[in-house]
Amino acid sequence: MTAGRTTPTPREVADGVFFVQGPASNWIVLRDGREFTLLDSGYTRDTAAVLASVRTLGLDPAQAAAVVLTHAHVDHTGGARHLSVEYGVPVLAAAQERAAVRGEEQFQVALPQLVPLLWRPRVLAWTARAVRAGGLTPNAITTDGEASSTRLADLPGRPQPVPTPGHTPGHTAYRLAGDALATGDALITAHALNGGGSPHVQPIHAVFDHDRPAADAARRSLAELGQVTVLPGHGPAMGADPARL
Repeated sequence: MTAGRTTPTPREVADGVFFVQGPASNWIVLRDGREFTLLDSGYTRDTAAVLASVRTLGLDPAQAAAVVLTHAHVDHTGGARHLSVEYGVPVLAAAQERAAVRGEEQFQVALPQLVPLLWRPRVLAWTARAVRAGGLTPNAITTDGEASSTRLADLPGRPQPVPTPGHTPGHTAYRLAGDALATGDALITAHALNGGGSPHVQPIHAVFDHDRPAADAARRSLAELGQVTVLPGHGPAMGADPARL
């Protein structure tokens, strides 16, 4: 499946929380009446699917209150870039992510790191798909702001930040309505580089983590949250107790 050529269906996993499993990475729509917050936003070529999923819920993409990012990797910022340029929508992330949101620095896996893995067919296939989906498009978002607890409390869905640094310096998970937890890439349930088998809650492949020990510590900290519905950056939504991972 090629990113940007399908229209994934939003699934309501909690009151006003709509999880969208995209072609390559996921996003979440937090709806409150006619207002909404977008949480993560796929690759650049996912933008049409992101906009379609918003409209499916009877919402106008131009009226987004904000895009909130778990982190500034390009497979999470594509739709955010579009909404920023077209409508001036604020794009919010942790303070440590803001330079990456603006494209001034990056903590993104680079081709030299992937070369030792390219002999594996699934890695080569994933790399080709990522490039086609816009994986080489740099961030250049100028409507960035800090995803502080105070600012988030005023947004539709009121996402509550849970710092999970390591995958990137400012990676952040978000508590949502009910027991939903948007984990970004702190925890995923499936990814091409993680191999086959049934989806399950797991760490992302180590090649993607900027600071693996810090990322592992962040994952352990999620164990304190108890049973949650994991809404991952990659793979299907899934109920889990992080303490059992």
